[in-house]
Amino acid sequence: MLEHQSTLASVRRIVLSSIVILSFMVSGCCKRFDSSTKQENEAARGWVTGSWEGQYDWTRIARWKSVTGSRSSRAQELLQTRPVVQLTAAEAQELVGEPSLLEEMGAPYLLRAVGDAQGTIPLELSVRPDGTLWVGWGGNSKCPVPMRRRPVVAWLDNPPGKIYVTFNVNPD
Repeated sequence: MLEHQSTLASVRRIVLSSIVILSFMVSGCCKRFDSSTKQENEAARGWVTGSWEGQYDWTRIARWKSVTGSRSSRAQELLQTRPVVQLTAAEAQELVGEPSLLEEMGAPYLLRAVGDAQGTIPLELSVRPDGTLWVGWGGNSKCPVPMRRRPVVAWLDNPPGKIYVTFNVNPD
């Protein structure tokens, strides 16, 4: 009888431990966004456009920098009604936080961009021969990834045409 009670107690411990571990795994991975993150995510969604279609004839843009955190609000104000704003060299230097930034080839443009809220995965900027721009972010995650507006300054040889801003999460 004592042996039976001991076995029953062991089974209960194992079952309870399994339930606790399973509960932790289910609740520990994907969490809901807090109100601040949810608000940032919704604001960023307003900058995301439909994806581009057609031939893949993009060339990576190497001459670009993220706007510094302290200047992000100012950049977002400038981008409130349009996805691109041409800048002077001094404005570009101020927004990226590099006063000694050398004059780059091409003209500086402030562009809308959306990345992950933590800024852990870099953005990619590309241009087509017709001047169409693609500012994209992509990552893998089984859980929802919060978005954040992340304005950038790019130095372009020609004025930009249409701009696509994408944010893609692959659940695999």
